[in-house]
Order: sequence, then structure tokens, then C-alpha cells
Amino acid sequence: MADLRETAFVTEFVLSPRSIATLAEAIESGYTAITMGTLFLKADVERWEPETSASKLDRAVTLLKNLRADNTDEANAGAVELARLVLTKGKADPDVYARREPTTWWPALHAAVAADGWEFDESDDRLVPTVPRLRVTDEVSWIEDNLERRGWTTAAGHYRQAIEAFAAGNWASANSQLRPFFEDLLRQAGGVPPGGGTGQVQRAFDALQAASKLVDGEQQFGKDLWKMLQANGPHPGLSDQDESRFRLLTLTGYARYLLSRV
Repeated sequence: MADLRETAFVTEFVLSPRSIATLAEAIESGYTAITMGTLFLKADVERWEPETSASKLDRAVTLLKNLRADNTDEANAGAVELARLVLTKGKADPDVYARREPTTWWPALHAAVAADGWEFDESDDRLVPTVPRLRVTDEVSWIEDNLERRGWTTAAGHYRQAIEAFAAGNWASANSQLRPFFEDLLRQAGGVPPGGGTGQVQRAFDALQAASKLVDGEQQFGKDLWKMLQANGPHPGLSDQDESRFRLLTLTGYARYLLSRV
């Protein structure tokens, strides 16, 4: 995959220096030297490990600094997965007596990644992009559940893949899943049969407008949103983190609003 630093867009590393330090301390506290190796293999970050290290903390810090210096899609994805695995290990588990409360280092790591724009969903152990004062995981779960109940499995599948791609730092891949998600969502909502070729989204909005399902200005808003989704598609380097986050959060908000009315 293309190195983001060699493209027109240069993105910041997915974890801030504060999160890097907090994650390194959590790894030092929660893992032995042997289990650190297993953790790095699971997160697919072992290639960034230092050849030698003075201590467990030095090993974790150096690996994370190497990921930040690389700053490729793979390095960002590895850092997010590393944080996810560590948060999963340290979270509270009411079924396990010794873990009815989160481990001592868990709250600091949870707060650090939240400050970077990630919410850890403890129900299914994933990291979801956030906005202040909004539990995006609630919105994501609501949309997925609603789509599954309706039997709109194609739209649900594309939406989940978009969430997973964004969490892995694959911005272009997330964008490439959001377009068919939006297209199938609108096709289903507007009652447009499958295989209708081009213009399905426009016809769906026209049908929803004719059925009085849209508020004033929504038809044009939706068509403009669809037009925007055609730009900077799945090609590596044409999508940065901020643009991908904007698309994901915009479509999440609009999908929730639309599904609540159709």
C-alpha cells in the first residue's frame, strides 16, 4: 500500500504522544517479556520491534516510535490494533472475579485514546471514531441493528466494513465501502429494485420526496452528499484521515436520521 507521506496528503499519526506513552506503560505493566512478543504478533507490528532494548518499557516505547516514524497505513493500523488488544485485555469483566474492575492502567489508556478521537466499545471490543459529547458507538450499533432487522444485509455489510477499515487506518478503503453502503441504503429506503443501473440514488430520493418522507431541502442535500462521495475514492493517497472521518460521521448521522423516518 502507498506510503501516505509520499502522497498529496500527509496525515498525523493515529496516536498522540500522550497515547503512545500511556500505551507503552500499559504494555509494560500488563505483559511479560514473552507475552509482549505474542501481543506484537497478534497486532502484526513485530516488524517495528527494536533489535535490542534495555527494558520492557524501552521495547514498547521504541516500537511505538518506530510505528509513528513510519506512518504508513500499515503502521497506523498496527498502532490502533495494539491499543485495541491492550484495552480488551485490561477491561473489567463481571464474570471474572479478579477483573470485576478494570486494571489500574486501563482508565488512563482509555482516556488517552478517547482524546485522540477513539471510543472503545466494550461490548464487542472495537475502537470507533468519536466526536465530543456523542457516543458514536451507540449510533453505530443502532444503525447495524436496524439494518439487520430490516433484512438490509448488503448495506449493513458495507457499513461494518467501513467502520473496520477506518479503525484500521485504511482511509481509502473506508471511503470505498461508504459509497455502496449509502447507495444500497437509499435504494432500499426508496423502494428502487436492485440492478437498476446508474441513477439509483437520485431515483430513491425522488421517490422518498414524492412519498413525503423528506424534510425541506433534504432531497438536494442527499443528492449533493452522493455527489461528494464520488470524489477521492478508493485510490491510495487520495483520502486522508480527516476527510474519511468527515464522510463516516456524516453518513452515520444521516443514516440514523433517515432510518428513524422510513
